[in-house]
Amino acid sequence: MPIATGTWLGPYEILAPLGAGGMGEVYRARDSRLGRDVAIKVLPEHLTRDADLLARLGREARAVAVLNHPNIVTLHSIEQAGDTRFLTMELVEGESLAKLIPPGGLSLGPAVEVAIALAEALAAAHQKQILHRDLKPGNVMLTEDGRVKVLDFGLAKSVASVVSAEPDATRTVTAATSLTGAGTLVGTVPYMAPEQLCGRAADVRTDLFALGVVMYELLTGRRPFGGESVAELSTSILRDPPPPLIGVRPEVPDALEHVVRRCLEKEPAGRFQSAWEVRDALRQIRRRLERHDPDQANGGPGTHAPPTAAAPPAPRLAIAVLPFANMTGDEENEYFADGLAEELLNVLAKIRTLRVAARSSSFQFKGHHQAAEVIGRKLNVSTLLEGSVRKFGRHVRIAVHLVNAVDGYHLWSETYDRTLEDILALQGEIAQSVVMKLRATLMAEEPEGATGRTARAEVAEAGKGRGASGEAHRLYVQGRYFIDRRTRPDSEKGMGYLREALEIDPGHALAWAELSRAHSNAAGHGWVPVAEGYVGAREAAERALALEPGLAEGHASLAWVRITYDWDWTGAEGSILRALELAPGSPWALRVAGVMAQNVGRLEEAMDCYRRALEQDPLSSSAYQNLGSCYRAADRLADAEAAFRKALELAPQRVGTRASLALVLFAQGRGREAPAEAEREPHEAFRLWALAVIHHGSGRRVPSNEALRALIAKHSADSAAQIATVHAVRDEHDAAFEWLERAYAQRDGGLAKAKCEPLFRALHGDPRWRAFMGRMGFGTG
Repeated sequence: MPIATGTWLGPYEILAPLGAGGMGEVYRARDSRLGRDVAIKVLPEHLTRDADLLARLGREARAVAVLNHPNIVTLHSIEQAGDTRFLTMELVEGESLAKLIPPGGLSLGPAVEVAIALAEALAAAHQKQILHRDLKPGNVMLTEDGRVKVLDFGLAKSVASVVSAEPDATRTVTAATSLTGAGTLVGTVPYMAPEQLCGRAADVRTDLFALGVVMYELLTGRRPFGGESVAELSTSILRDPPPPLIGVRPEVPDALEHVVRRCLEKEPAGRFQSAWEVRDALRQIRRRLERHDPDQANGGPGTHAPPTAAAPPAPRLAIAVLPFANMTGDEENEYFADGLAEELLNVLAKIRTLRVAARSSSFQFKGHHQAAEVIGRKLNVSTLLEGSVRKFGRHVRIAVHLVNAVDGYHLWSETYDRTLEDILALQGEIAQSVVMKLRATLMAEEPEGATGRTARAEVAEAGKGRGASGEAHRLYVQGRYFIDRRTRPDSEKGMGYLREALEIDPGHALAWAELSRAHSNAAGHGWVPVAEGYVGAREAAERALALEPGLAEGHASLAWVRITYDWDWTGAEGSILRALELAPGSPWALRVAGVMAQNVGRLEEAMDCYRRALEQDPLSSSAYQNLGSCYRAADRLADAEAAFRKALELAPQRVGTRASLALVLFAQGRGREAPAEAEREPHEAFRLWALAVIHHGSGRRVPSNEALRALIAKHSADSAAQIATVHAVRDEHDAAFEWLERAYAQRDGGLAKAKCEPLFRALHGDPRWRAFMGRMGFGTG
């Protein structure tokens, strides 16, 4: 029965009811001994009749009472007055978060602030080995001065509270159960992790799943999983991917989408592994919001007001461009079919109203016939663009189909007969038709008039940099196809096609940008002298930007030269920001941004960039290599090993990856595996480098000396920085600095990573190191 106002429970006078839930009724009370107001939670009557449950609750309460954190409601005591058992807690003056989330979600800045506070509260509790198990907006209070307070830490373990799947989620069924009983549901179903629903053991990652659900709700005003019953809701949580945030609210940054989606991974291993990681990722996002959009960060111009509803987002359509089928039967023309589809993908990806699945995501279906519904579900898109190409002489026939990925029905199809000289105009024509049809079919817009003019303008803007010659563009597509194979012969062949394209059309800005990337690759792999390669890369990038200042590819390519060769961190930062402004989802631009952040020591930011690149391009061996390198710099060795192994799975002969993996294995104490892995490295310089370090660390001085001598004899012109690291780990400081000077004189690209290279740590206490870092533009650290 409810307790009347004025009733006394021991020294506590009941002042007013505050609410009720599965854990009991809550009242405001006055502690007569200390003259303060507290919150009292009167426990359900059945608890007083179960000695085991009551004892267990007491143990949980004692554990929770040690929590002392500004975002956690303090538990004072567990007491009894007559037959009534109750908890006394800190009284929070404010409102439940459940009542403050408007239909459209909170403004981005306030939503991120709340999420950071929740992550910090979880991290503090997890550090004390305490789980929440029932995190939800109803268990979060926002005080009158804007502070976040989390209630009921750990106590859900002692009372299983199952909430219905009804939209208002108010009907509560409470049952006392054994903590270890089979099939026990502990928590609130819409916020339960899959392992909770399946009766498996919970750990810190279980709370992170609930945090992901809460963040999704903060940003959209609705939950990611739904159903008319508990059974349907549970099935959705276990089976369905969450609808992409960006499809509900386009202004949500990619980095924030990544954080939420990773928290909502079905398997705990796929989620963040600690609340600290979530907190750090959210802090990076907060810094970006503050830097780029103060109004969004603060909830409005010049205010620090409580969260307000977001404006209704403009619709953003999701599409995947599948690889076109090569109907010619000639393998030499495979590049043409792939290149045509990729070019359409690139044009569509630059249209702000579209969300386009990355090439590596959509091209994984090449040669695999799967239903449109299956592909749409895997890629989280609503529409597919597929086609076929038949080439005969200088003529080409292209058939394209726009398919509804929900039901498999064709929305539109067309066949084009053109000559190769017309291919450039044809790509624009197809892109315009796709945009207009998407809007007409899915957004109820008229295909002609203003919509048609808008589509033409968008496609023209997105297609900038492609020049005026269809033949030159065909050669550009062919050149990029070979450069992406990343072998020296293929790279040289691809650069030849690019030069041929530029002879025909010197105004093809995209070809110049691609040539810049190819020159940088050649210099970085030692296929050409460093200065020659990077001078060519800079000239090509600058030519691209002179022709088309708004070309994201040109800014990203120039940023790479500034990072790797110039060590111009300020200039590189400017180029990266411009590239990401023009193409925020570009995997190449995101990887360049990650390398920049890693080199200057912003490791969490770098990891976030690499993860965002992988979201757009999940089969990128390069992105996994970058991520592994960053994990290694952060001493997250298990994560580094996993990333390097994934890079090798995608590209087994990738240069440098096995050497890096070998060093990670050695750092983990796996001394037998490490040299064997190093021996498998295909690039001799990387192989000798890893062996020299590993043998020295294992006390095998003779083979270490042999590997170092061979590295110096054969690769001193392009591996001076690596040679310096070997001397550093051998505590040969004078030799290390001598090779650092040689690397500096050679403009060795490896020096760009020196600040965070673990093998250089032995030099950090040497005054010469501080001076050298200053010359590199890193300050004195």
